[in-house]
Amino acid sequence: MLKAVYDTNIIVSAALHKDRLPASLLSLALKGKVKLFVSDQLLQEYEGVLKRPKFKLGEKEIEDLIKLIKEKAIRVKPAMRLTRIKNDLADNRVLECALEAGVDFIVTGNKKHFPFERFHKIKVVNPREFATYFMIGK
Repeated sequence: MLKAVYDTNIIVSAALHKDRLPASLLSLALKGKVKLFVSDQLLQEYEGVLKRPKFKLGEKEIEDLIKLIKEKAIRVKPAMRLTRIKNDLADNRVLECALEAGVDFIVTGNKKHFPFERFHKIKVVNPREFATYFMIGK
């Protein structure tokens, strides 16, 4: 089974657009077909961004989504604090979680914030690339 960390933009996109690929990828994780890993810091990031007024998501909707992720994802406590990414420091929380969990993939809709194809042995992919790996079972 593939192991992944989803960047915050994947969670936000899934919440806003239920008919798009990020929502399908989140659904796969919530159904246990992808092992999704999170940390407390990453969960806080998810929730904080989802609560931004520009997204117009309801408090209950956000609460339910975060609760579901907490129930279904595997929580890790990163041992290291990283500062590899300079332009968006919150993306370092994604790296920390991924490294601690030993995942196969970091899935992000914004690869330019991750200026490398791999972080250690972890592949940095967009949703379409991840879906391809999932479908062909690499």
